[in-house]
Amino acid sequence: MYQVKLMARGQVFEYACASNVTPLRAARDQFIPIPTGCQQGGCGMCKVKVLDGEYEQELIRSHDALSDNELQDRYALACCMTPNSDLDMITIEDYEKQRDYSKPLKKSV
Repeated sequence: MYQVKLMARGQVFEYACASNVTPLRAARDQFIPIPTGCQQGGCGMCKVKVLDGEYEQELIRSHDALSDNELQDRYALACCMTPNSDLDMITIEDYEKQRDYSKPLKKSV
């Protein structure tokens, strides 16, 4: 059993996930609010950025949902991955909000 720390909807959730269960399934089983859609790697709603930890990502997926470049940058689909260690992840929505807040504000002229 591995520990998953997930930032979703501005909150941090910690939960257990077996090595043969996807982080999405484990989160939903514990009523943790993680975005989801098709649950088959086609829509990309469950895309996460893995900040720390090791995992296996199924390569059978829609490239519209997760590109090869995103795979290299440690993005994953929570519905199509399994943990190989404890994981620290953030939903794509929360990750993009953090990046937007860290950008300097433009001055109006």
